[in-house]
Amino acid sequence: MKNYITFAFLASLIACNQEVPEPPKVTTNIENAANSPAQPNAVPEANDANCKFEYMKSITDKVIQQTLADNCARRSTLKPIKHKNWVF
Repeated sequence: MKNYITFAFLASLIACNQEVPEPPKVTTNIENAANSPAQPNAVPEANDANCKFEYMKSITDKVIQQTLADNCARRSTLKPIKHKNWVF
């Protein structure tokens, strides 16, 4: 029983000695807008011209390149088809 009391006492001492993390700084949206760059890494629109392989290969930023490739893969290319009657 003495070991449990000692363990509980030491655990409470360790818990009380830990430092409280500092809260993040609060900034206003105006400060964030003034400090942010003017979108140098904007992802181009996913259209027929931008979704060509040669254009995607010319993009040097890999994050933008992958995002554009994802957007091109997700764009809707489905078209309604004429129903066919299959006969067996």
